[in-house]
Amino acid sequence: MKKPIELHVTKEGYANLQNEFNALTERRPGVLTRMVAAREQGDLSENAGYHAAKEELGRIDRRLRELKVMLRFADIIEATGYDTVSFGGSVKVKIDGDEMDYAIVSAIEADPMKGKVSDSSPIGKALLGKKVGEKVNIETPGGTVIYEILEIKAS
Repeated sequence: MKKPIELHVTKEGYANLQNEFNALTERRPGVLTRMVAAREQGDLSENAGYHAAKEELGRIDRRLRELKVMLRFADIIEATGYDTVSFGGSVKVKIDGDEMDYAIVSAIEADPMKGKVSDSSPIGKALLGKKVGEKVNIETPGGTVIYEILEIKAS
């Protein structure tokens, strides 16, 4: 059977998906109760509480369906080692004299403000497979930036 989606995540990313699924599953009955209570108030055409609860329930159900598929078909990938930058690993780089740490993660886990870059982003793509001491030219909107790899760590 062919997988409907190809999804690679880190252990932390998988745990975050599972936590979101559990939180929404716990929240759903309360929203359903609010919707039923609002429906019992009568005329639904002008019942803002009913419509708000119905929309929220729809959002929750949609996200739960998405999460079920992601959790079912996700492949948990761990960093392959310390020799080269790999998915799931971390890298310390020097950029114009400043040092920064990046974790290479999937697009659904990416959070640049927390130092998590997607393996499909220009930075992530350029760093993958590189070794300590290598310099990488990365095209950014502000021009070419040189990243020097200082250290590679498994996350």
